Amino acid sequence: MIGKRMAALVIAATCWTGSAQAQPPRDEAAAAMRRAAAFMVEKVSLRGGYVWAVSEDLTKRWGEIPARPSQIWVQAGTPMVGMALLDAWDATGDAYYLQGARRAADALIFGQHPLGGWHYFVDFDPAGLADWYATRASKFTYGYEEYRYYYGNATNDDGVTSGATAFLLRLYRSTLDPGYRAPLLKALDFVLLAQYPNGAWPQRFPLRYDFAHDGLPDYTSYYTLNDGAHQGYVELLVDAWRALGDARYFEAARRGADFLIAVQGPEGEAAWAEQYGPDMKPVAARTHEPAGYVIRESRDAIGVLQLFYALTGDARYLKPIPGCLAWYDRVNREGADLKRPPARYWQPGTNLPVYHFQNRTLNADGYGLYTWTTTPPPGLALRPAVDVAPIRASYERMAAMRSPGERAGYVAEYLGRPRQAPAAAQVTDVITALDARGAWVTDDVRVHRIIESGMNPGDTVPVRGISTGVFVRNLRVLSDFLAGPASTRKE
Repeated sequence: MIGKRMAALVIAATCWTGSAQAQPPRDEAAAAMRRAAAFMVEKVSLRGGYVWAVSEDLTKRWGEIPARPSQIWVQAGTPMVGMALLDAWDATGDAYYLQGARRAADALIFGQHPLGGWHYFVDFDPAGLADWYATRASKFTYGYEEYRYYYGNATNDDGVTSGATAFLLRLYRSTLDPGYRAPLLKALDFVLLAQYPNGAWPQRFPLRYDFAHDGLPDYTSYYTLNDGAHQGYVELLVDAWRALGDARYFEAARRGADFLIAVQGPEGEAAWAEQYGPDMKPVAARTHEPAGYVIRESRDAIGVLQLFYALTGDARYLKPIPGCLAWYDRVNREGADLKRPPARYWQPGTNLPVYHFQNRTLNADGYGLYTWTTTPPPGLALRPAVDVAPIRASYERMAAMRSPGERAGYVAEYLGRPRQAPAAAQVTDVITALDARGAWVTDDVRVHRIIESGMNPGDTVPVRGISTGVFVRNLRVLSDFLAGPASTRKE
């Protein structure tokens, strides 16, 4: 997850453009949406759950890595489809979509960890899981250490637990079905239990320390911002507090925001890292993740701080942001002046960019190692590291807000999904792209190449198939069209 809500606020004004083209008939759009949902719910889903993609003939399935026939994906899969089905229900009132969302929730509840969180996926045949890890999931030559070893606990990498919980929260809030209240509260209790006293969260919980590898300690207990883990929990807790009124959720979210203030880098480097060690300093994690300040998680942190200013009116939540904006300007300026291509990481203390690349050396277990260097590899283009202007504009807008009413509007905007009427041509394209079955088939679904020596991040091949992401995007186009005038929909 890469700060989706913050990014949405920055770019919302340019997401859609109007069109003079005649709108397609509403009944045509409604029929297309129902056919598409029926195909996914009845033909593609497994017990109500979804992976990232399936082949056109439905015989092969993929999540982030090739999936077993018995698996559904929590990460960027089942909760995302459930949310889209709730959008369709909101737009039409057709109970079919609600039933599909319920099935997705039931699949997630089946796979909920005893303490309340979720792993990357749910496997309905856990007896074969150990062999799948040994023979398939662990076969990435480079990176993806999270698939080499199964901890038996839950994760919030890529918003796994926060995303599933947010979906259950929306479903319960929409239906008040008591059957979803207990698993929802169990999931929220998990988030409270997993939080450190200083307001941070580990990547995985319950805590484990037993998977040291490649000369690195087990990183999963570190204070983790990476891939939206921290931001996702804070936003979820604020949402839960607003919906359920439990002050514990607000207090935990507030401590999460205060943690960000505590770990911000020093003057000149007033940014944030992906993860922190017990000393509250940036720390390395996976083999391709050196310690360093980063653009993406810094943007996520700004989003959380602005949210808490909007919630409380307390200026201390805005105080850290100008320093980070100055750091953004610095890395852009130094990159141009010193001919440094942008990197994902900037070294604490020197602000030098840290580049990581595969060095074609294998360790004793046959896994590829990375080189970390401040010398840029050849072929990297010079360009700004970050577009600062929209982030600064969002901050200045926030800082100018004085009234509680203005700030309350910002909170609703931040936590909701912006919805604007799609262009007529876009709606028509989505309708006409459906095949006879009701499937949106994509020629270029990217999946990891399986080779004898293993799979590598980024080494993908195109397959013709059905993408869950394309389904969600297209269903929301039709939902937004059918829902009418633009608004902000609650997630």
